[in-house]
Amino acid sequence: MEDDVTVKIDNLSFKYSTTSDYVLKDVNLEFKEGEFVLMIGPSGCGKTTLVNCINGIIPHIIGGIKEGKVYVKGQDVDKLKLKDVSQLVGTVFQNPETQFFTLSVLDEIVFGPENLKLPKEEIGRRLEKVVKAVGIEELLDKDTMSLSGGQKQRVAIASVLAMEPDVLILDEPTTNLDPKGAIEVLETVKQLKEKTDSTIILIEHRLEEVAKHADRLIVMDNGMIIANDEPRKIFGNPDLLYRLGIRPPQSAETIIRLKERGILEGNVETPLSVDEAVETIRQILKNRKMTDNPPKLSITSPEYEKDQKRKPLIEIDNLWHQYPDGTVALRGISLTIHEGEFVGIIGQNGSGKTTLVSHLLGLLYPSHGSVKINGRDVRTMDVPELAQQIGFIFQNPDLMLFQTTVWNEIAFGPRNLGLDEEEVAKRVKEAIKMMKLTGFENRHPHALSRGQRHRVAVASILAMRPKILIADEPTTGQDYGATKHYLELLEKMNKQGSTIIVISHDMKLIAKYVRRVIVLKEGRVLMDGPTRAIFSKPEILGETDIEPPHVTQISLKLDDYSIPPALTIEELVDVIENMVKGS
Repeated sequence: MEDDVTVKIDNLSFKYSTTSDYVLKDVNLEFKEGEFVLMIGPSGCGKTTLVNCINGIIPHIIGGIKEGKVYVKGQDVDKLKLKDVSQLVGTVFQNPETQFFTLSVLDEIVFGPENLKLPKEEIGRRLEKVVKAVGIEELLDKDTMSLSGGQKQRVAIASVLAMEPDVLILDEPTTNLDPKGAIEVLETVKQLKEKTDSTIILIEHRLEEVAKHADRLIVMDNGMIIANDEPRKIFGNPDLLYRLGIRPPQSAETIIRLKERGILEGNVETPLSVDEAVETIRQILKNRKMTDNPPKLSITSPEYEKDQKRKPLIEIDNLWHQYPDGTVALRGISLTIHEGEFVGIIGQNGSGKTTLVSHLLGLLYPSHGSVKINGRDVRTMDVPELAQQIGFIFQNPDLMLFQTTVWNEIAFGPRNLGLDEEEVAKRVKEAIKMMKLTGFENRHPHALSRGQRHRVAVASILAMRPKILIADEPTTGQDYGATKHYLELLEKMNKQGSTIIVISHDMKLIAKYVRRVIVLKEGRVLMDGPTRAIFSKPEILGETDIEPPHVTQISLKLDDYSIPPALTIEELVDVIENMVKGS
């Protein structure tokens, strides 16, 4: 093996003992020292299985049929003890709490080196080094459980780095984080690339934030490596990604679409950042004769205006809530949500989003103020009444699933409504078809992938046909294809009369689908209005550590050309085409 190759994978195939098909199929890869590799692919394609073969979890903890070899620093992972592999390969998982062993940040970071029985001086050296690398000097005396999600993940990274591994694997480390936490973690990963010689393998779905830092991009599907090249080359020819239900970063896709429309030459370099895309578009606008067609994108919309004239469905008046420990989570919120609205609620963790919707569900009662559904105070409604009015889809589907088959899980709600079995069966079949779960009827819900479990949870709510549907972080654990199907289903339900409320950290989702955005900060409403109007104020959004989608940022940076804030790539490309070509 070459001196600079840290990981070498030869003809690797793997099948779990519980599955009939191979999850990995004849994988051959090399990773070099100091290389930062981004790995992407649809849910269930084998990414996590592959990295678990590198870090030794397979075969030392999880068994199955394994063929081929994995070498780390020239050593066969199968022949090493797991504790020896852990000194070569460090892994940071989605949920940092699953890998915490102690209650304090300091103890957590030194836990690994102390177990290696390293000298006190060496432990001190490593502690100082990783704390600076990750930027958590101010957290050393904190309790791990008191930290924010982003802080916990950075502590987890530091504790892994303290083992000084040759390879650092991060398996979707931002999945459960709000925008601020995700930015903290991805900025940390960027700094690690500059400050360490470790090979970094990152599995991540936030391509906008990480693509520009990666040396190489690996695309997986159905257990195989189907692309392995520089990010610009793969994103510049995205047909393969589209087939997998993956979209390139918005900066790249905007330029790709302009090429397809003939507005840009095909040899123009694919951008990987907002600034690169802005500079490329400026060249178009500067070098082309402009038409007399001014850009037309209204800051509001006819649909939004129509929504505000409909019958009030949810009325929240001066709502305050104080928890028993004294924490004031809501501070005088007043809102009216009308029948048939499609609303997005955004804000960083701790802003009050979950507390607010808990009042709609009757899980919490106001400390002061009132909440009414269809004119009735929630405090006068029992659980069955609320269940017929409001369906809530949790971020974590496992909190909702408790039956032994998918069919029974979806049928549980309609049966509790007292419907006859003929109507129950009709609703279950409809929900199964809508969520593409045909063939899974007799499977145990917890035997499915996270994405599939999420679809079962959604189906169980849809079968009850609630008038109001609240979806909490609907993109968590879902690839782009599954997310698109889910949101288009919500959009269809909305057009049929359902009121939809989405809580999300995914600003692309919010921009594309919702008509009204409510921004919460520290228990108060910071902004409330049409989606385009909200995203046209990045300075105010910045107070909540939220950024508009990259395509909106691109259009805002082109405001000297009177380009209005775009919410989707299609809008921005249409505006530019109209400016340079005419209608």
